[in-house]
Amino acid sequence: MPPNRRDALKFMTAGAVIAATGHSHNAKAENMSTTASTDASATQTPWYAKLVQGLGQEHDYKADITGTLPAGLRGTLYRNGPGLFERNGYRKGHALDGDGMIRAFDFTDGGVRFRNRFVRTSKFVAEEAAGRYLHATWGTRAPGGMLSNIGGGDVISQAGVTPVVWDGRLLAFDETGLPWSLDLETLETEGEYQVGPQAKRPAYKAHTKFDVKTGEWLLVGNAYGRTMDLFVVIYGADGRMRSSVRLDSPRMTYIHDFFATERYVIINLHAVEFSPFAMLAGMKTFTESLTWSPQQGNLVMIVDKNGGDPVLIEAPASWMWHALNAYEADGDIVAEFVGYDTPDHFIGDDPTLTAIMSGRAGRQTSPGTLRRWHIDLSARRLTEETLDSGHFEFPIVDPRVANHQHQVGYLATSGQNGDWWHGATARIDMASGRKETFDFGHRFYAGEPVFAADPDGGVDQGWLLVEVFDGNTERSSIAVLDAERPADGPVAIVRLQHHLPLSFHGMWHAA
Repeated sequence: MPPNRRDALKFMTAGAVIAATGHSHNAKAENMSTTASTDASATQTPWYAKLVQGLGQEHDYKADITGTLPAGLRGTLYRNGPGLFERNGYRKGHALDGDGMIRAFDFTDGGVRFRNRFVRTSKFVAEEAAGRYLHATWGTRAPGGMLSNIGGGDVISQAGVTPVVWDGRLLAFDETGLPWSLDLETLETEGEYQVGPQAKRPAYKAHTKFDVKTGEWLLVGNAYGRTMDLFVVIYGADGRMRSSVRLDSPRMTYIHDFFATERYVIINLHAVEFSPFAMLAGMKTFTESLTWSPQQGNLVMIVDKNGGDPVLIEAPASWMWHALNAYEADGDIVAEFVGYDTPDHFIGDDPTLTAIMSGRAGRQTSPGTLRRWHIDLSARRLTEETLDSGHFEFPIVDPRVANHQHQVGYLATSGQNGDWWHGATARIDMASGRKETFDFGHRFYAGEPVFAADPDGGVDQGWLLVEVFDGNTERSSIAVLDAERPADGPVAIVRLQHHLPLSFHGMWHAA
């Protein structure tokens, strides 16, 4: 083992696991924490509640590093997530409800500079001036009761889900309206950024798709009315909008992510019913207006980028937050994703994403399993298989093969202790099923891995950058894993002086 990797491992918690079909191998590592604490009792606030505690201060400092940063890892990791959950004693009721906060980690020859900045949306600016919340959000009604929430409580963007580098700027996406633009270097908010035709302002999904091979950038949005409209927008390699189409959705539902291949955009219409009437009357939030109806099954809409009517194919009922990837094979489509038999962690009776706001685990009975669709376009038939029944989220591939056939997938997964949160990072060979996992240990939360390509390497050669929260020290860090051998543990750890609230997604921007 190289010395730098051995040094980094001295600070990691036991649990590097290489799992393959029919057997597993455990490699022992030492504790990542500089101090340890005993488990919280039932009367104490659990450690994971810190993930939904805001960070009121904006920082700018050089972080400490354990181990040695790889020479080819030069650029900026941008991450986005909620950073503020409370104003004037009023606390949000849902983990998705915080104001967007960009975190930037600048990897240079001199080390790593950390910065965090709130996205100064119109919502944030108005509420900062008022000193209190004014608007409803995903899972929290606006203060003031039913009268203040008639019409839906005026839900506007928090810009707190994904960061996207495009057109020489950083775009912060939510799922309400347009993204917000920030300066790539200073992180100063510049204002809303127009995507798609100016005459149409749908709620663009937080997830977009880049195709490195074609230079395309794809976006999907939706608009609720008497029915639901879908919008597919495609930009070309020259940065200009190539096409924009509006489609009639056969059901009023909620979507978060989509698939894309070289020729198709594939939209998964969940077996979820959205009924806006109680929300418009000021009685319910958006998430409370969603109902899981598995008897309907899912509908998969396949849109040809070259035009023509979309194709609708039935699929088994499953909830999908995030797609891994999709590609074409012999005229058919292969699509892989993390799916849930029921989204009870999100909607329903005491879902986890609500319960965590009061320091409880809540209800989550269905794990996110790794699944594959095989779509036979000529027969208009879809079959689904489970590739791995573990508990996963935040699937990614090397961006250089996105929308084309891939060999490897990377995911957040649960650790050996079997808790509902994700405390480990996995690499899965999609052909053989071989899985390699690094477990950060008990009382750790490991978020989405972000792939940073080795500029001198081939596909799937590079590093996984994982934002990790240590519930023992209540501090956060970025773990740098070798993408080819994540089970070996971090080659370097970027240590912060404080915790970071839950973040959802990130993007690597090479220097």
